[in-house]
Order: sequence, then structure tokens, then C-alpha cells
Amino acid sequence: MRTDILQTHPKADLRVYAVWFNMMANDSRERWREKLLNDRRVTHFWDEPKTVGTWFGERTPKHDVLWDAWMLYGPDATWTDEPTGLLGTGRTIMASRDTLKADIDTLF
Repeated sequence: MRTDILQTHPKADLRVYAVWFNMMANDSRERWREKLLNDRRVTHFWDEPKTVGTWFGERTPKHDVLWDAWMLYGPDATWTDEPTGLLGTGRTIMASRDTLKADIDTLF
């Protein structure tokens, strides 16, 4: 994300919302490295109860907690009761990073 997208498009009108929570045995807020995405366009959230992951997970075929995933919304997206304007999604981030990069490149 940092190298392929944020550094590649330094002037892009882009907002990244990184939502972090415990999923693996070594995950914890104390071990969280916020500096991994240290760009002014990134807003970090710590979501201990997994509220965001649960909400999105309930809308996936598996109905599990959605984590290690990305969602790309376009400039006309709205967020009222449910988000609109989804342009792409992928899971896991590393496995689908080429798709994310291509989708971002198309926007900018």
C-alpha cells in the first residue's frame, strides 16, 4: 500500500481508512505499527470489538469477520446506512495487491 499506491500517487486526492483489530495470536494494540502507513492521507482506527470487520463480514458469502481485506470506493461514494460506490475489493491484501494497484491506477 505505502510503496505501490501512496508513494506512486503522492498528490492523488485519496483517503485511506485503516481499521486494525486483533485476529491472530500475535495481534495486539501494543504491537501495532501505525508507522507502516505513515502518510497524511491515512487515518488509523483501532477496533477492539471488531465492529467494522463484523459489519462487512456479515455482507460476505462466508459471513465471518472480514479482515486483511481492502475495499476501494470511487469519488462519488456515499456512506449513509450502507456504503455505495464500491469499485473493487480483495482479500488478502498481499494476495490481491496487484488488483488493488491496477484499480487505483485506473482512478488516477
